[in-house]
Amino acid sequence: MKSDTFVSVVLVVNNQTSKLMAFIEKLSPYLENNLNDYEIVIIDQHSTDGMEVELSKSLTTYQSIRHIRLAQEEPVDVALAAGLENAIGDFVINLNVESDAVDIILPLIESGLSGHDIIVCTSNKVTSPLYKVVRRLSRRLLKSIGYTLPHNSTGTFCFSRRAVNAITESGRFYCKLHMRMANVGYKLHSFDATKYLYSFSKKSLISGVTETLHHMVFNSTKPLRWMSFLGVMGSMLAMIYSVYSLLVHLVNDTVASGWTTTILFMSTLFAILFTMLSFFGEYLARLLSDRSEHKEYNVVYERNSSVMLNENRSNVLFTSTNNEINNSQTGRNK
Repeated sequence: MKSDTFVSVVLVVNNQTSKLMAFIEKLSPYLENNLNDYEIVIIDQHSTDGMEVELSKSLTTYQSIRHIRLAQEEPVDVALAAGLENAIGDFVINLNVESDAVDIILPLIESGLSGHDIIVCTSNKVTSPLYKVVRRLSRRLLKSIGYTLPHNSTGTFCFSRRAVNAITESGRFYCKLHMRMANVGYKLHSFDATKYLYSFSKKSLISGVTETLHHMVFNSTKPLRWMSFLGVMGSMLAMIYSVYSLLVHLVNDTVASGWTTTILFMSTLFAILFTMLSFFGEYLARLLSDRSEHKEYNVVYERNSSVMLNENRSNVLFTSTNNEINNSQTGRNK
């Protein structure tokens, strides 16, 4: 029996035309066989590999497809946010056309109907040993800024309608979507998606460090305060060292043997200084981005399927409309 839940499946793609076409060939029949109401929302990151032409063919073959083409390639956070904003389903599920199996959709819907508003798909296969070490070390740092998403997340999520509304109405998305998911007020539920992954790329050591810095710098002001504290400590050490040099000079005028130590200490101070400047530069970039009035993303156009919908599909059950008619007729007879 088909489910009456309206589901939006979001596919964010960038120059992945062949994989997208193969994925739609599996996804569309699966949704048609299991759901009464659904839509496939394709967020096209301004692909240049002929996606417009190929999708034009799919729009005349498969129903309930929406092709939203962005003006330029955007960060993953922003592209996913564009999908959430434009999706209209009771549940919104984003899938990766390169790694996710389509039969993950029904289990995610069942988990959502059981009361989970934000479902995070996880798998131990997507993390390398070095990545696990980095995340273990950075877990406390990320937790201190409120980031609580699982470290082994596959990037696939399922949102209820109220979770989508809360996330999209809570402000800007750039580099903050995952943080908003973690702090929007709805409890995160982990879903083991290992058996639904037919292909995956493991997260590396570099990606672990980059992810930690990305979330810390763009989602909290605590690193800025830590760098300020580091600068204060460096200033205090410099003062202590200057007092020490003065005392040594008063006791002994021949102070020529501290050159190596001086150079080492100055190098340390410069390292601290430039570390601070790098963080200040990131925060200045963040302030400039937040102060700008430009949109997070621009849509070039949206195209929809030209295939007629199944005549048996309706958003209102026949029994409910029949009851409405009977009640109105009874009222008139009275």
